[in-house]
Amino acid sequence: MRYDPLKLLITALLISILWSISALAQQTLDERYLPTEKHQKPQNAKKAHKGWKLVWSDEFSGTEIDTDSWSRCHRYGSPWNRHMSMLDSLCRIEDGVVELWGINKPEGYKDSLNFLTGGLNSQGKRSIRMGRIDVRARFDCAQGWWPAIWLMPESKLPWPEAGEVDIMEHLNFDSYIYQTVHSGHIEGLRQPKTQHDHKEPVDLTCYNTYSVEITPDEVIYYINDRKTFTYKRLDPEPKGQYPFDDYDYYMILSAQLGGHWIGPIIPSHLPVKMEVDYVRFYERK
Repeated sequence: MRYDPLKLLITALLISILWSISALAQQTLDERYLPTEKHQKPQNAKKAHKGWKLVWSDEFSGTEIDTDSWSRCHRYGSPWNRHMSMLDSLCRIEDGVVELWGINKPEGYKDSLNFLTGGLNSQGKRSIRMGRIDVRARFDCAQGWWPAIWLMPESKLPWPEAGEVDIMEHLNFDSYIYQTVHSGHIEGLRQPKTQHDHKEPVDLTCYNTYSVEITPDEVIYYINDRKTFTYKRLDPEPKGQYPFDDYDYYMILSAQLGGHWIGPIIPSHLPVKMEVDYVRFYERK
């Protein structure tokens, strides 16, 4: 059989091109299921921050938790903090992110509980009144796992009279996160009723930037600089409906396990972690 060298060359080139296209398509498909680069920014970040100035941030670029800005969350009786532990490994900085863990109690470690979690809060150290906050984070999924990013007021009023702003809460294996506000009006079921919570789908395989803006009249939520939910001050304003412009708010980053909202913890699903790339506070220029 005779072989035409030109035809062989053309065939080889076509095969090479088709192979490259196939490999590129497979790479693109694979990248959908891999975490994004840690420092990749949302496409419209510059536009979203127009009119804002950065007043404080923690990029977690060191090797230790900055104790001038953060304290460890202590154990109390609430569902979110009942497993909090001072174990150092539950809250640590690795490769430019802070890792907050939920784990089974290590063998030989003395504790009355079988599950342990880590958390940070900036109470009395870093807070903001009427500003914008960005938190870039990713987290694992597990039954009984409840990572959260949220704000509480620097106030001695009983909860929730001074408000609470939940920037991100995720439950178990849900494909969405919760964005929620609390106030005395909301929790007291006072009239008129207001929509105070929102579920938003997210890509759980990668880092996302969870943001909130607190203004005199609105609490506005974003994911990757895309507006997702707005809670407005009513006019006329019922008593306790919009306390969010009256107080400074501090940050809580918490790994959480269990509780009536979450359901049972499955030990074989642990350990799990939430990774936070940065926390940034902005004020209006």
